Amino acid sequence: MLNLARGRRSFACHLKRPASAVAYAEDRDGGDRFVMAAEEKVGVHDSVDARIIHQMDCGKRVLAMAPAKNGVLYTRGEDRCVTAWDLSSGKVSSRIEGAHATRVKGVVVFDNRKGGSELSNLIASASSDGVIRIWDIRTIGNGKPTLLAEANTKARLTCLAGTSLKCKSQKLHNVVSIVHYPNKSITETS
Repeated sequence: MLNLARGRRSFACHLKRPASAVAYAEDRDGGDRFVMAAEEKVGVHDSVDARIIHQMDCGKRVLAMAPAKNGVLYTRGEDRCVTAWDLSSGKVSSRIEGAHATRVKGVVVFDNRKGGSELSNLIASASSDGVIRIWDIRTIGNGKPTLLAEANTKARLTCLAGTSLKCKSQKLHNVVSIVHYPNKSITETS
């Protein structure tokens, strides 16, 4: 682990298994963490000394993960679900069962419109069969998550990346577009 402020290595450790994904996250108490996925396990580590805080068992292989600003980590993988984990407790906070028909290869947590002062309510997930879906995460806890948009890219997706400060979702002719306007307000014309 490198400390970029000092330009030196902070620590080194031996891993039992190779990590498939590493991400930095903040728990809901404001603690800096890094999370590391190896096969079906995700370890939550303290960023200062790398000690393990939680070990979360996802059941099947984790293919990627995305931290949110509210202390939640979204994992996805071979189980075809999107799971939200509470980083403070290490427990599942919510789950989208059967989010896709095939394994989920990517999830993006969209940033909100006010520069991070409010929580975002949108996530996007992509599966290896080419389907990208956008979800409203406020409804996940109710047992029936709201699917806002879906697009079939007809491609074999291997990952998903994105961000949004001001976004607009629209569905036209089976195309989903998230439009990023960094310095402009969004206006809609018909």
